Amino acid sequence: MTEQGVIREIDWSIAPEKIKTVTEETIKKAEAELDRIAQTPEGEESFETILQFEELSAATTEILQPVAFTKYVSTDKEQREAANDAEKESLKFFNKVYARNDLYRVFARVAEKEKSLNAEDSYLLDKILKDFRHFGAALDDEKRMEFLEIANNITVLTSDFQQVLNETTTTVPLTADELEGVPPPIYEDAERDGEYYKIPLDQPVAYPVRMYAKNPETRRRIDLALNRRGGKENSQRLSDALALRDRQAKLLGFSTFAEYEISRKMAQVPQRVFDFMHDLKDKLSILGEKELKVLSELKAKEHGLSVDKVKFEIYDLFYYHEMLMREKYAVDQNLVKEYFPMARVVKGVLDVYQIVLNLEFKEQKNPNVWSDDVRAFEVYDKVTGSLMGMFCLDLYPRDGKFKHQAVFDILGRRVKDGKALLPIASMVGNFKKPSTTQPSLLRHPEVVTFFHEFGHLMHVVTNKSKYASFGLNAVLPDFIETPSQMLENWAWEAEVLELISGHYEDPKKKLPADILKRMIDAKLLDIGLLTLRQVFFSLIDMKYHTEAPEDTTAAYLQLLKEITGFEFSEPVTPEAGFGHLMGGYEAGYYSYLWSKVYAEDLFTRFKEAGIMDEKTGLGYREIILAPGGSRHPDEMVREFLGRESNSDAFMESIGLGR
Repeated sequence: MTEQGVIREIDWSIAPEKIKTVTEETIKKAEAELDRIAQTPEGEESFETILQFEELSAATTEILQPVAFTKYVSTDKEQREAANDAEKESLKFFNKVYARNDLYRVFARVAEKEKSLNAEDSYLLDKILKDFRHFGAALDDEKRMEFLEIANNITVLTSDFQQVLNETTTTVPLTADELEGVPPPIYEDAERDGEYYKIPLDQPVAYPVRMYAKNPETRRRIDLALNRRGGKENSQRLSDALALRDRQAKLLGFSTFAEYEISRKMAQVPQRVFDFMHDLKDKLSILGEKELKVLSELKAKEHGLSVDKVKFEIYDLFYYHEMLMREKYAVDQNLVKEYFPMARVVKGVLDVYQIVLNLEFKEQKNPNVWSDDVRAFEVYDKVTGSLMGMFCLDLYPRDGKFKHQAVFDILGRRVKDGKALLPIASMVGNFKKPSTTQPSLLRHPEVVTFFHEFGHLMHVVTNKSKYASFGLNAVLPDFIETPSQMLENWAWEAEVLELISGHYEDPKKKLPADILKRMIDAKLLDIGLLTLRQVFFSLIDMKYHTEAPEDTTAAYLQLLKEITGFEFSEPVTPEAGFGHLMGGYEAGYYSYLWSKVYAEDLFTRFKEAGIMDEKTGLGYREIILAPGGSRHPDEMVREFLGRESNSDAFMESIGLGR
């Protein structure tokens, strides 16, 4: 029997004072029900006990999670602040739940009795028990209470760390002369103070300024501001969190937090991560040195100096990378982006995903959303005609809004009383707003980013699991980037770019074939240096969570120089703005490169069958996306590929071949 699908309503206008009340009442009600489950008499527990806990957890999350989400997107500062407080209380509540030994004992008894569950039910029971053990429920009372206190302290540190970054209002004052080389539409709508443009640190403004400004002093000032976000306060929060995480790990018998955290990921042990990253570093270092020499020569040439008189600075990398792209491959992203107006990209990307994944998107005319510039779409299964869920697109910066690119799983899918309560997710972006002279235009790397984030959206919305516990957050962290990274490949295919491009002044003019060819030829430009940056981010995260240095800034700067050769000449606190370290990727940033191994291997199926092949796309949707977190990734990959995965395609994708 086909489940009837229901899209749940969310009150985005909830008053700040009501946020507090709703959070408190929801937690109080849930705690009473948990107490009842914990008192299940011995011998009367069954899988139904697990289902009661799962339903309670899902129903509670259904109320608390959308409230917490408003912290990242609300247009009302008071609402954001109330949501920040509510998020802390929600996370503390779940910390407490998973530290309860009485609940754990009941569920452990269920596991002893239930030996013939189906695969999904068995996976759920196993996951719940692992989660309880992971959060200290099996410890003795004294250690368990210490673990819970630590978890709550980390929750506060993490929430405050992110809130500081969301609320950043720092600007860099620059004149038109100082902005020479930067296309005026990037900065002309910025606030003014006399002759100065107040350049914000939002991605679509600050990053292009650093990329195109001819004046090295301008690039330096922007780069310093970006690497001082969060400041000493966030550095201290990170240091405190590292020490607390280390103590958590030791309470559970692990030698380091990295060992504790990775024990339930695909990598299983930190050494596999270190081996993977150091192998990449060794293979890429020579290539990176050659690339840096070319960029240094370019800088010397621009300034009329001999190369030995030039010091290549960290803030020079993207500027000369773009210059080399123009000079060597005749690819100018400022011209390329004219073919990618946001409206055209959105329509094109939606068209591509609808074809490949056998879906249909229908935009809601009067959506229930949190801001007027947010669009909402219902998603239908083209095969069955059934409603699958809803997604939102929140694409432009706002004051107080989350500053990067991400997908938020607002409501997960679950089945209740024969009805499928459908997922709702949002892509939260920070692309350039339309200016007074141009619509929002995307450089090709931003088009790639759009494909990536939209891939996360599809992972949420095409989930067919019956349990909320198997939503996006249940996908193993070092696999979670795989589907979205695989789908980035579409942004490099001629037939796809034919669909998604159209000049903003004349939509019939597609991205010229010769430009596309040169872009593809240039795809591996500076791949050594750019991948080494990712290796560095992965290794500093691992270093923090294996050694917990006293001075997080010093450790960051030292390793940066060792891995990439770059250094800062002035005081900075780059780790204070590294949101991943305090946003769910702790001891997990390596996932981006680790997942890419699987992503490139999965893409080989499409290369063989055709990138728009609907049969392959449907198989991908059903095998890789639909299970959510209800199957181990190795099983899904093996089924989709018809073989064991290997790293050949990945190595080729970073210019190392086989």
